Formats: sequence, C-alpha cells, structure tokens
Amino acid sequence: MSIKKLTYLFLLLSFSIQAQQETVISGHVSEIGTNSGIPFVNVYFKGTLIGTVTDFDGNYSITTTTPQDSVYISLIGYKSKAKKVQKGKVQEINFQLSQEALNLNTVEIRPGINPALRIIRKAQVNKSKYDREKLTSIQYVSYTKQEADVDNITPKMRRWKLFRPFASMWDSLDVIVGEDSKANLPVMMSEVISDIYSFKEAEKHHEDVNAVKIKFVGMKDGSAVSQLTGTDFQNYNFCNNSVAIQGKDILSPIADNAMLFYNYILVDSVTIDSMKCYKIDCHPKNKKDLAYTGYIWVTDTTFAIKQLDLGITPDVNVNWIDHARIQQVLIPTEAGPWVPSQTRTLVDYTTLTDKFVSMVVRTYNSNQNFVVNKPKEQDFYKSRITYAESALTKDTAWWGENRQEPLTKLESKSYDMIDTVRNIPFIRKGVNILYFLFSGYKDIGPVDFGHYINVYGYNSYEGTRLRLGFRTNQKFSKSWIIRGYGAYGFKDNGFKYNLQLERILTRYPWSKAGIQYRDDIDQIGTNFNYSSNMNLGQSSNNLNTTFSQIGNVSKLVRKQEARIWYEKDFNPGINTKVTFQNIRTNPLFPISFGDQFAIFQTRKYSITEVLIDTRFSVKERFVQNGTERISFGNNKSPIITFSYTLGLKNVFESDFEYHKASISFSNRYRMATLGYSQVFIRAGKVFSKIPYTLLEIPRGNENVFYGNNIFNQMNYFEFVNDQYIEAFWQHHFNGLIFNRIPFIKDYNYREIVGINMVYGTLSQRNKNFNSNNVFTVMDDVPYFEADLGVENILDIIRVDFLYRLTYNDDSYKKQYELSNPGNKINNWGIKVGLQFSF
Repeated sequence: MSIKKLTYLFLLLSFSIQAQQETVISGHVSEIGTNSGIPFVNVYFKGTLIGTVTDFDGNYSITTTTPQDSVYISLIGYKSKAKKVQKGKVQEINFQLSQEALNLNTVEIRPGINPALRIIRKAQVNKSKYDREKLTSIQYVSYTKQEADVDNITPKMRRWKLFRPFASMWDSLDVIVGEDSKANLPVMMSEVISDIYSFKEAEKHHEDVNAVKIKFVGMKDGSAVSQLTGTDFQNYNFCNNSVAIQGKDILSPIADNAMLFYNYILVDSVTIDSMKCYKIDCHPKNKKDLAYTGYIWVTDTTFAIKQLDLGITPDVNVNWIDHARIQQVLIPTEAGPWVPSQTRTLVDYTTLTDKFVSMVVRTYNSNQNFVVNKPKEQDFYKSRITYAESALTKDTAWWGENRQEPLTKLESKSYDMIDTVRNIPFIRKGVNILYFLFSGYKDIGPVDFGHYINVYGYNSYEGTRLRLGFRTNQKFSKSWIIRGYGAYGFKDNGFKYNLQLERILTRYPWSKAGIQYRDDIDQIGTNFNYSSNMNLGQSSNNLNTTFSQIGNVSKLVRKQEARIWYEKDFNPGINTKVTFQNIRTNPLFPISFGDQFAIFQTRKYSITEVLIDTRFSVKERFVQNGTERISFGNNKSPIITFSYTLGLKNVFESDFEYHKASISFSNRYRMATLGYSQVFIRAGKVFSKIPYTLLEIPRGNENVFYGNNIFNQMNYFEFVNDQYIEAFWQHHFNGLIFNRIPFIKDYNYREIVGINMVYGTLSQRNKNFNSNNVFTVMDDVPYFEADLGVENILDIIRVDFLYRLTYNDDSYKKQYELSNPGNKINNWGIKVGLQFSF
C-alpha cells in the first residue's frame, strides 16, 4: 500500500473516530404550567466554557467532543435543572422549568461606580435616536400567532365526566409537553398575516389583513376575536417611559426616572448578530412597584436595546395576573430607529383562589420586509383596517407556505382539540353563562334579552318598576338592528316602552342611521342614551346609574321622544352624529314659566331640535362584534367633543326657539410608577330663554354608590345654570404610598385623590322666565368637593371619602332646606363602588 493511500486511510479513520466521539444535544426549554418556550436560557456544562443559550422559541443545540456527565440550564426567576448526558451520541433533552420566588430586596453594594448604571444612562440619553415612533412612516409584513389555554386543571378535574370525550387527545398532548408538565386545555388559537402601514405626521394607522385563521370555543371563526390578534393590540415600545400590560402602565428599565425604582447589575457581555452587547439584570427596588424584572441586552457602541426578557412577578401590585413576560428582539433600520423583528408575550391570569382554573394567553409576533420613511398618500390611511375577500378561507397548504414561524407540534394538536372542546354541551352552557354575566344579555336565537341590571327600579311616582329589554343579533341580520324595552310601574299602573330601528350602512368607515320612539319617565337633567358612541364623559358606573333610578326622586318628567339620526366616522378617530328629534315633556311636579305678562299655565311643553355632535378621539380602538361596535378606550390621546343644539319653534307643535353649545375635553396623563391622572372638563352656554328643566343642571348623587364625572356630594337638581364650566380631576397612585407601609402593602390597596368643581351663572332673562319655580343659582363662588379614596379592596371594591368644600355653611344649608322640604345637605359622605381593573 502506498504512502498516499495510507495517509487517506489514516485521515478517514481519524474523522470516523472523531464523529463517534462527538456528543450532539438538542432540545426545547419550556415553562411548567404555561408550556411556553423560554428564550435566552443558559445551557452549559458546569465547570467548562462549553454552552449556549436557547433561541427565541426556547430551542437549543450543543455539539462537543468533551461533554460532562450532565447538562445544566439556568435563568433568573426559574429553578435551575440538570439532566444526564449520554456521551458520544446524538440525543434530545427537553427541560420544563418551574418559577421560583426572587429575593429582590437585598442587593450587595460594593465600593466604586456600578458599571451597569453608566450603560443605563447612555441608553436613556440615546433612546430618542432609536425610538421607532420617530420614524415618519413605516410599513412591514406582520405575522401574529396567539393561543389561549385554561390552566391549573388538576388530575382530579381531568377525571370529571365533561373531560372524558377528549381524554386520549389530552394524553397525546402530555407526551409532547414533557414528563415534568401537563398539557393545558386550549380554548383559542389564531393566526393573522397583515400588511401594516403607519404615518406619524397624521397619526394614521392602516392594516390590510391578508389571512385570518381562528378557532375559539364558544364563538364562530372570524368573529371579533380576529380583530384583537393583530399588531394593533400588541405594541410594546421600551423607549417609552412606560409599557402597558393589560392597560396597566409598567415602568420601562430605561425610563427617564427608572433609576429611582430599579436596581441594575451588569451580568455579562455577549455577541449577538455580530454586535457586542451588555447583558444587564433589572429588578425593582420595591417588589410591589409597577416595574419589570429580567434582562435587557444593550449594544456597546450605540447603547440601543438589542433584545430583552422582562416580566412582572406575582408580587407586583397588579390584579388578576399571576405573572407576565415580554421577550423581544430588535433590529436597526436604515433610518436609525430600531424596530421589533420578534416579540413574544405571555400573560398567566389568576383567579381569587389557587384551587380554581385560570387562563394563560401566549402571543407571538414576527415582522419583516420593513420600509421606512416612505409614506403613502394620506387618503390611503382613511380606513384603519381592511380584510381581503379570501382572508378567512385560506387552506392549510397556503398557511404552511406563508407562515413566518411554523407551528409547533403542540400548537397543531391544539387546533384539533378546540374542535372537540367546543362541541361539549357543558362547555357551550358555560360560555353562554359567561356571555350573560359580562354582556348583561341572554341570547335566544336571533334576539338578546337584557340588560339584567335595569330589570328593577323604584321611584316615588311609579313605585316598584320592572323592565325587560331586547336587541336583535347577527342571526337576525348583519345590518339591521331592532332594540327596545318595556317597563311597568306598579304604583302608577303605567306602561312605558322604547323601540328603535338601526341600520349599519358601512363598517369601514363606520356609519349608521336610526329611528326611535320612546315613552318613559326620566329625572330632569338626564337624557336617554340612544347611541352610546358619543359618550360625553358622564358616569359609566352601572351601579350609580342604576341606583339613581331607585329612591325618593321627586322631580320626574314623562317624555314622548321621536328621533332620527345619522352618524359616521369621517376619518379614523373623528365621529359626527346628526340628530333630528321631537320631545314632548310632561313634568310630574309643579312648574310654570314665561315672561311677566305671558306665564304658561300648562305643565306640558314640546321641543323640536337639531343636534350636531362631533367627537375627536384619534387613538381610540374599536372592535366590531356582530352588530355592535365595542370601544377599547383611549388612554393615549385626548378626547374632545363638541355639541350644538338648535331648537326650532312651531315645528311639530314645538314651543321654543333656542341655541345651545358645549365642548368637553378628557385625557389620561400616564406617569408609570407614579400612577395616572384622569381629567375631564366641560363648558357650555344656553343662548336663549327656556324652561329651567332644559337648562344645565349639574349631575348630583344622593345614593351610596360612587359615580365618575358627577358631583357625589351635591344633591339632585341643586343648581341651575345657563352658562357653566365643570372640571373633574382624579389621581390614581396605584399603590405608590401603600406599597411602602408594612402590613398594609400585603393587601395591594391603592390610593386616590381628587377634586371636582363647577361654576355656573344664570342670565337675567332666564331668571325672569323661570321666576315662579324654586331652584338655586350659584353666587360668585364655584362649587368644590374633595375626594380621598382607597381602591382595589378585595380587587374590585373602592371606597371614597368626600367633603363638600363650598356651599357648606349653615346659612346656605338652612335656606336650601327651607326651599326644598325633605332634602338635606351633608358636607361629609362615604361612597362605594365596584370596578374591574388590573
């Protein structure tokens, strides 16, 4: 054999021996309970430099010729684990990690400057350069995948009769998730592929939905849920001072004031995508504060956040969430700002007791093909969202080719399992009960009956009052809506009713027309809300609204109302409604009005009006659910409304000609760990002489339930104005003070302070016109009341302690009580309320 052949044989044997000695380990790291993959986990052989970290999906792979007996994994917030390794073999080793409590109160302080602080300061200074909101425009292709599971299902619950039909499928899911965890019960899976366009200058946002795939227990595919799974509801920007989870503002680790609330530790320096990055451990100084715990990776030259893994622990003063986590990878654009290429969120909800089932929601978002600073024509952004005709009909093969991220084995099985779950009678009944509790309506075929909170009422004229309402749903028609109610008073033996017909003209942009006739009894100073889209900031507290109809209310009016209206979103965030109405009013108490030589002797009067209402709410988000449009609120920009009313005389026998105008402003000022302030201001004027029942009557509150944007220590009908300004300010500290008080901090109470004010005058012409009636006109002093409250008692109760700061002296109270027999003024008051908030 030649030397050349011997050399080749030697090399071949060497490579063969080396291949035999190589140990290849790959696997997946997931969280016990949620079964979600965990990125950025350290995987290593202890005592060596051999190791890696899991990728964004929780996968890892190690190849080595010098393995140890065991492979270890570790990540802050989780219990470390080790598993045996078979040397010289290719093997799959999966891990399921459980969370562990962190001791965040003890930080070792060493002499010198903490190097992490220098990096954080640089990141704070440079964040404005890399903030994606600085881009003039941006467009990209987005893929969003979301799954919701019922978790905390014990082995005993699995043996229940209702779960037996899919026991074998559940067992197959258990095999996929691993030996240390159990599969949850999937109730929703969705995927959305969209083209996203944003234009900063006009604050425009447009989404072209190319494909939607959704399965949801209790709801048909393609319903309102598909509108909640896009990037519009999955926006996490840590260049902002706060980043919200479930509407709760959590302080960013690089916020302007972050160093007051965070501790930082420089853990490591690593190379990611050819960029050297500093890995920094961030955790709150006070574990109850609204701050994140986890890691951020900051580049060493630009000091931009390259990736992050942040969460909130069970200790944070947030309701209904056991823990939540946000993981994100960012890439730079050619214009400078960084944009998220991948984002994964996990929210593990909790209930009042650990012994009951709860919910976990996982969302994955991948973005690609970014185009920046090349805006479209402004007309392109007029509609916020459009759906391709075939969006809901894409087949399995199309999804396999177009997903940016393939489904895992568990996700593929979950789609199949949802079909089984949704057909179980017990599950269908449970969904119907939940729908009834949260919506207030019970659907029976094409008609929903409710709202249950309005079923009972009581007042001095009607006595006990029972009411049953209804509305048609999309089983009746997707465009036509019939709604109304019937009510009966057992004291006056009178029947009252409302009936209205509405037509949805277009959905994008939203436009609707309606016609209504109503015959019922109201308090003076209140109006029936026949269209909820033009909320002017009055109390949304259902308990207060309901109980304001219960009690010895003395000033009631019987109204016959006929109206037609048309409303349209002329631009995203700009809604205008035009109404033409005739209202015939019969006061159920003594009233007279008129000039000195022409006093009306009858109590009845009629008005005919044209109303124009315009509402500006640029960043408000709506979801269309069948024939209803649901607002998800607007906590990011002001809401401004303008209303004008023209009263027409001698039209349908109307008695008065007049003009009214008002404007309102509301906004939430978000301050992260310092809480938030809510402000509502309204001003208006009546330019004509009309009965005082048509003038401005500040909304008082004589029941025990607190109401927002009303005067809780003012009596009903206490003041009358024809020009006015009212302001409401309330600051929610979110536990900033209570979180630092021993014993009290364990209960997650939260503090509220507020002050309400109204100042109004009455012109001499309206004083003369209403001179034969008894009411109070303000002098030169505004009405003020102060509010000090505690919320989040047992997660849902708030208690407010109120004090009347003006119109509280003995002389005023005596004069008022003489003019209004049976009514008393209380300077102090305690009101309670129920509210669901995170």
